[in-house]
Amino acid sequence: MPKLIIRIIFALTGFYGCMNAAICAEIKGTVVVEYQGMFDPDSSTQVHPVSVALVPAKGQRLVHRSSRVESVEIIENRMRPAFITVQKGDRVKFINRDDVYHELFSLTSGKSVSLKLGKKSDHSSQQSLALKQTGTTHFFCRIHSKSYARVEVVDTPYLQMVQPGHQFHFVGLAPGEWKLRLASAAGETQWIPVTAMTSPVPLKLTIASHGGGNGRGKFRTQTGIAELYRETGQ
Repeated sequence: MPKLIIRIIFALTGFYGCMNAAICAEIKGTVVVEYQGMFDPDSSTQVHPVSVALVPAKGQRLVHRSSRVESVEIIENRMRPAFITVQKGDRVKFINRDDVYHELFSLTSGKSVSLKLGKKSDHSSQQSLALKQTGTTHFFCRIHSKSYARVEVVDTPYLQMVQPGHQFHFVGLAPGEWKLRLASAAGETQWIPVTAMTSPVPLKLTIASHGGGNGRGKFRTQTGIAELYRETGQ
């Protein structure tokens, strides 16, 4: 009898909990990267995680988490990771692991950034900055042309970086209409209308990558950064 009572209590708790919309609604799914470059993807193709962010479409209230620090390391003249997404207000710390100097600059619609990093043994080998403007910022090195990183800034705590084909899952949502923001390392940003609900059917989404593959058998010409990273569908 006591066990039965406990089960009834848990069942009732779950029922009344589901009357609270902020507890029950969720959005989940997977994102597959479709390569659109000049070569078929193989084991040498570098795979980057996909950025999945969720923003209100009907004025839902968001409670932002406290700011975090994300690190980008420079190793053998390459920035790693080369693609990250952070919440507005987070800081990005650039760390030089090389025995040479690096001088970073940014391309962005906002205020440009310039950072000088000393060798790994120098006290100036690390520099950080707060990212307070949403959008995309591209970081390059003035000295080493192959050093590059793309940083996305979103104004939402609902943010996940997932490997292509792996599941993303947002819970504790107000039910109704939201907008899903998808971004990949070498692809356009997509905005997709979605609906948060209880026990939703998993979404199956695709995002195009402009490098590393020939998904539909069509060769593509070299594309500039401004075209590669334009946002669509917002």
